[in-house]
Amino acid sequence: MTQQQASRDAAGTAGGRPAVVNRGQLAAELGIEPWMVARGQELGIVPERTSGRGWSREAADTLAGRVDELREAIAEREGYGARRIAQEVLAPATGLDVAADDVAELAGRGFLRVVGEYSGHLLYSVRDAGRLTPQGHQVLAEVIAGRQEREARAAAEREAWCAVSLAPQAAAEHLGWTRAELEKVAGEGRITAGPGGRYPLAGLKELADDEELGERVAGERLVRADEACGLLEIRAVDFKLAAGAGWITPASAVQAQVGRRRWIDVPLYRVRDVEALRELPGVDWEAVRSVPAGRPSALRDLVARVPDRAEAVHRFAAALADRHRVQVWAYFDDTTGLWEVEWAPGRADGGPEREAVAAELRADALAGRHRGDIRLGQARWGARLRWARPLAEDGAAVVLCTRAVPGEEREEDEHRGLVEVAVADVATGTVLLDAGVRPDGAGSGPGREWEKILPRLRAVTRGRLVVPGDPAGDRARIAAATERAGRRLMHLADPDRWALGPEERPIAGRTARLPAGEACGHVREVLLRHAAGRGRRHRPKGRPAAP
Repeated sequence: MTQQQASRDAAGTAGGRPAVVNRGQLAAELGIEPWMVARGQELGIVPERTSGRGWSREAADTLAGRVDELREAIAEREGYGARRIAQEVLAPATGLDVAADDVAELAGRGFLRVVGEYSGHLLYSVRDAGRLTPQGHQVLAEVIAGRQEREARAAAEREAWCAVSLAPQAAAEHLGWTRAELEKVAGEGRITAGPGGRYPLAGLKELADDEELGERVAGERLVRADEACGLLEIRAVDFKLAAGAGWITPASAVQAQVGRRRWIDVPLYRVRDVEALRELPGVDWEAVRSVPAGRPSALRDLVARVPDRAEAVHRFAAALADRHRVQVWAYFDDTTGLWEVEWAPGRADGGPEREAVAAELRADALAGRHRGDIRLGQARWGARLRWARPLAEDGAAVVLCTRAVPGEEREEDEHRGLVEVAVADVATGTVLLDAGVRPDGAGSGPGREWEKILPRLRAVTRGRLVVPGDPAGDRARIAAATERAGRRLMHLADPDRWALGPEERPIAGRTARLPAGEACGHVREVLLRHAAGRGRRHRPKGRPAAP
């Protein structure tokens, strides 16, 4: 508060009253409630605030002479909603059973004024309701009597209707149907719901007497395979053979959760189609049912065996390998419930493109039925497979690991001396180099000078791809040590000679604390696992086709 403002307030309160009053202070001086000040502003009796702090002393003194006018105006304009004015004003004042609907009719006859609106609802005069004239009292009594008569008549009609009708759920149970089945038949115009959505008993009786309709409704119901077995009184293996032979096909499917992440499609069959199996010519169902548990099904000799999904996928993979002279892997992923098919060599090496394989899958009579459950050339392990297999060939690649002088975790590698280097052949596992390096500036100690190790390193890596255990660190340490020694990297300076770029992640983790030689073995094992793929491998049969 500024000094000038404090001086004005002190002068204004010299007589005991503030120079500026807020809403609460003004209401207290006028002897009214604070809400009445706000209502007075709406009615235009209370002026707008003189300043942001409230009303001036002059405005407050002027309003003191208009308190009765303010009270009268507020009382004249005070209004309640229909329900509140019926319960809190009209009913106590008249002793009648007044409802909200009666208020609107009473106002419509001119005995109650509408004084406002709130949230889309009319507000009725509290003063008019409290001072209802004898004529208004009589009209209100007539309105209430008329309403009660209508309500009694409606209640009698509703009771009579309920006596000859049923609610939707009860009506469905009366017929032995589900509510959805009843609503479907009603949608066809076979029966019409009355008031309250209830169905007449007479119409329900007509539906119950229609045997053809009942058979149709029952036949369109959907059941799972185990429920179908119960209807036919056969085993699951029997039904699987019948479905595999194409005697019955699913009408729909629902998804069911298996485990925490996997969802599977559960086929649903129409009861009509299940019952139709009983009429198949040449099938002795009694003989099928008489086979003891654990014994082969009697249907096995009647149907030509249709491969299941797994066998269909493996047959497709084997045929793909023969057609394109590539190796193909088929793997079932338990987490997704999908089959993954990968092949090597990749497209760059003459293998088929993914689009061509997808077209072959669609054309396959057996595997094509399951193509929604098969992923082609999209798995992460498949990409690693195609990358790793060329590296695992004889003489194709080596694994290289280095170690630096121990230091801070985040210290740049080129500022830490090279102390160990190891190289191993990927195909055979033979250790080609495993040497300790004497740190720079150390006149004596374990290890040899880098100048003497570098020629051997260049020799064992020449003509091969290098798989670094630490893509960024290994290259940086070797480059820094070679530069400090005043030597040249030769082919090791060529980025194309390294199987992993410095920005790529290591293929094997948790090797940083191992000696370089052991780390090479660990990286090699991971690389060979990548090259081995997943699932069952299918090789081309016979000799390669002639060009």
